[in-house]
Amino acid sequence: MTAERSQDEGRITDEEIQRKIPPSARGREIQVGIFVLVGIVSFIAALFLLTDPAMFRGRYKVSTEVPDAGGIRRGDPVQMRGVNIGRVDGFEMAGAGVRITIEVAGEWPIPSDSRARLAAPGILGGRTVEVIPGSSPQLLMPGGVMPGESVSGVMDIADDLGEQARVTLDRIQGLLDDEAIASVHASLRDLGALMSSMATIVRDQRDEVAAISASLRRSAGQIEELTGNPELERGLARADSTLAELRVAGESLTHATESFETVIGRVERGEGTLGKLATDEDLYQNLNTALEEILLLERDIRENPGRYIRLRIF
Repeated sequence: MTAERSQDEGRITDEEIQRKIPPSARGREIQVGIFVLVGIVSFIAALFLLTDPAMFRGRYKVSTEVPDAGGIRRGDPVQMRGVNIGRVDGFEMAGAGVRITIEVAGEWPIPSDSRARLAAPGILGGRTVEVIPGSSPQLLMPGGVMPGESVSGVMDIADDLGEQARVTLDRIQGLLDDEAIASVHASLRDLGALMSSMATIVRDQRDEVAAISASLRRSAGQIEELTGNPELERGLARADSTLAELRVAGESLTHATESFETVIGRVERGEGTLGKLATDEDLYQNLNTALEEILLLERDIRENPGRYIRLRIF
């Protein structure tokens, strides 16, 4: 115990050492420490100022220029063939477009003839820079520039569709003018009346021809008994053929009249698309010309039925 006490008494404690150091030496130590700390901070600051911070993360920066950034944001992903290879680092105005700087991971080299495309934004917003790789064996170096293009977004497409819809509605409204619709209605009524009149004329002529044919048959029977002339049979056959043609024509005109009455009814109820043709001046003029020609034909048939129906007995 006595030996241990003597050893403890012979030791110098830290407090005694601190008391024995002169104050000037302590100040120098503090100054040296501060100087070393300032040197380290200055060295780190110089590295960040003189070099690209991306290099410390194993990345490199390239840029692209597009006419419209379309709401791109810092940190938006950069993809190549569907794989995330980096992010948007920043953007700035450059002439008539926008220069976008992207930061790419070092393990993803980009061919020098690649191009960048801004993909359409998603439902939640944000855009993706798609790098479309080229086929060049040379690689895009840090600081290189790729040509860029923008893709129309959902809102741009919706705006285009809306504009097209407005133009179409304006055209439809122009076609559905009240005066034009009334003119078409009147023309259809006149044409329907004319077709009805023509059908009546054909029915009347058919009845007359039927009566003439019956009379000729009776006369032919009597004449055949007397003369047995085959020319009379041929005349009767031609009369039967003419009667059959008139019957078919009468049925066709009757069906046409019913069809026009149906069309007129649909147009008056606002159905169909005939009203859209009201502004076609050429169609309207052609329709009037056709009506005039049909009226002239009707008048000529009434005045000269023999010009259209010829019966030869001999």
